[in-house]
Amino acid sequence: MRKNLFYYLFTVLCTATLFISCSDDEDTPNPVNPLVGVYSLSDYETADFVVAEGDDPIKNFPKAGPLYAKWDAKKEDPFTVAASGMFRMMGATMLPQVLNTIEMSEDGNIIASYVDKPTLQGTDKLMNWAMAGLMGGMFPEKSKITSLAATSGFVNSPAGLATWSESNGKVVVKLNITNILGAALGGQDASSLETIINQVLTGEPAVLKELLKSLFQIDLANVTDASIRQLQGWALNGIPMNKKEENGKTYLYLDKSAFDTFMTLRDTGEKDDYGEPIIKNDLLYVWEALVSANLIPAEAAGAVALIQIISGYWSETKTFDIGLDLMKQ
Repeated sequence: MRKNLFYYLFTVLCTATLFISCSDDEDTPNPVNPLVGVYSLSDYETADFVVAEGDDPIKNFPKAGPLYAKWDAKKEDPFTVAASGMFRMMGATMLPQVLNTIEMSEDGNIIASYVDKPTLQGTDKLMNWAMAGLMGGMFPEKSKITSLAATSGFVNSPAGLATWSESNGKVVVKLNITNILGAALGGQDASSLETIINQVLTGEPAVLKELLKSLFQIDLANVTDASIRQLQGWALNGIPMNKKEENGKTYLYLDKSAFDTFMTLRDTGEKDDYGEPIIKNDLLYVWEALVSANLIPAEAAGAVALIQIISGYWSETKTFDIGLDLMKQ
């Protein structure tokens, strides 16, 4: 059940989007929001690409794909540009194995066509592919990535798991946690948990930490209250995502400001085997807690290496955009 819950949440979070358009006056209805419709993941595109002047081109460099990623450092750094391609390659490997289409309904619901019980392939090769691209100057051939995409076994998520709205230029995605838990538990009625969930989301961070530890063995004691409050705000009010439309595509993404609280490193007061201070951030603490509670599938656990790479560069990061790259059908 815990693994299914991970994939359910993964799919719902990946299907984030848009704005309910309605009117009390039946004679003068509001126009349908142009973002209403069904979207597929963008095609994976590669090309030989020179990251820095004077360098040899990186072969099969990921230019675009289902995952929108843009990472720039304050000082021009070829590594962050190359790493952006690495993220796009990883997204193109995993997302099409889980997600097929996203419907952004006029009634405000988000409906995903997804693989109910995916068996992710290629995850054992991801880090080797990533390092080959970053250090060896060659990412996998396009066909190796696109051949992994699911072609059957899709089901539609029920209405009521996630809704969208548009406010102040942002696409606000609101998750119905009660319904998501019920769906993850095989369609059980989870309404009895609604009061408890609301109390947790509006309570002090310490209360949330204690409940997560007692109910799910998720120990977030080292996570700052600021990060807990940000997650509570997202759960209560929705996740505000940036929207960009260009070249026939729609990009829905979070920017650097959404991650600052989680990514800023701090000294833990501990030393490593070489006597050097150990520094961590809240995202690393959260990831370790989820792994310890067996809520991260084994095939996804290696993603901690990506968190560590990003964390080391965070103080020098100027732009960090991550989200979905979509095409309207």
